[in-house]
Amino acid sequence: MGRIIHVEIVAEDHDRAAAFYTKVFGWAVTPAPVPDGYLLARTGAGEGIDGAIISNRYQTQPTIAWIEVDDLEATLEAARAAGGRPVGDIQELPGIGRLSYLRDTEGVLIGVRAVPKNG
Repeated sequence: MGRIIHVEIVAEDHDRAAAFYTKVFGWAVTPAPVPDGYLLARTGAGEGIDGAIISNRYQTQPTIAWIEVDDLEATLEAARAAGGRPVGDIQELPGIGRLSYLRDTEGVLIGVRAVPKNG
């Protein structure tokens, strides 16, 4: 675990940004079921990751990397112990997993997600 799994591009005008990435890179951009102002971006076939373009009413940092973790609470506590800090509440998205944000020691916002374990 600890692999980057998703990237969010934060934009003042998320529709304008979506049009840019579609025209320049050929991304397929579609609205997510929730929340409003969150567009899913399929970046192409093959190895790599997909991402999203989101309204800056949710976050203000221009780009956010998402990292998959085994234990969300343990990761947030490890961030706190290492000089970072959790940001916001833990959220549960059906079919996606449990997620939250944290800031590193430099103030960089990072998304962390724990996927449900099958069992």
